[in-house]
Amino acid sequence: MINNNSLTLEHSEEYLEHLAQFIHIPYTELRPYKNEFITRKYNKGQVVYYSSDDMSHMYFLLEGHVLREHFNKNGDVYRILNKDIRLFPLHSLFQEYTTNEMCTTITDCMIISVPIDFMEYLCLNHANVFKRIYQLLCQNEQQQMEYHMALNAKSAKESIIKILIYLCHTIGYDNDEFYEIKSFLTIQMISNLASVSRETTGHIIHELKEDNILMHHSKNWIISKAILKAI
Repeated sequence: MINNNSLTLEHSEEYLEHLAQFIHIPYTELRPYKNEFITRKYNKGQVVYYSSDDMSHMYFLLEGHVLREHFNKNGDVYRILNKDIRLFPLHSLFQEYTTNEMCTTITDCMIISVPIDFMEYLCLNHANVFKRIYQLLCQNEQQQMEYHMALNAKSAKESIIKILIYLCHTIGYDNDEFYEIKSFLTIQMISNLASVSRETTGHIIHELKEDNILMHHSKNWIISKAILKAI
C-alpha cells in the first residue's frame, strides 16, 4: 500500500539522477521511463507500505530514515533501520512471493517508488545494474549476519554493544574518530532491536557514557570507534 499524501514533482529529475547513480546506470537510460517513478514526501510516522500480498514496487529512500519490520507466521519480528540513499526491499526482486513487511517513517522522508518489473528489466538488460544489485544483496546479508550475532551475544551488555556497532554500520555517519547517529534513535529502539529490557538497556547506555564511548551532542548520538574494541 502506497501513501498518496504529499505527491511531489519538484526536483523529480534531480532525484531520479540519484537513483541512476546508485544503481550504476546512466541517467539517460532512465529518463524515457521517468513517468514510471513516483516521488513522494512522507511525514514522520507514516506507513510507506504494508505487504501481505505481492508487491508491485520497490522504494529508494532519498532523504530520512525508516523502520522496516518483517513478520513471520509465528509472530516473530525482525527489525531493520535504513537511512537515506537506500533501495529496498531487495528480496522482492525475481520472487513469486512476498514476506510480510511493514515500512514506517521515523523521520520526514523523501522516497521514490520504483516498479519491481522495471527494476527486473534493468537487471536483465544492464550488466552493471545486475552487478550492483548483487553487491547490495551481499551487503544486506553481511549486515543481517552482524545483527544475528548481536542477538546471540553471551550477555546483555555484549548484545547492546554489538547492536550499537551494527547501527553505526547501517545508519551511522562515519566521522573518522567516531560515528554519528541522528536524534531519532531512542533507548527503546535499541532495546527492541536487542531484545533486552528497556531498563537494562538504559543502564548499559549509562555505563558506556561513563566510559566515554558514547555521548549526546545536539541530541544526536556520538559513538567513539573505541566501541569496536569494547567487547
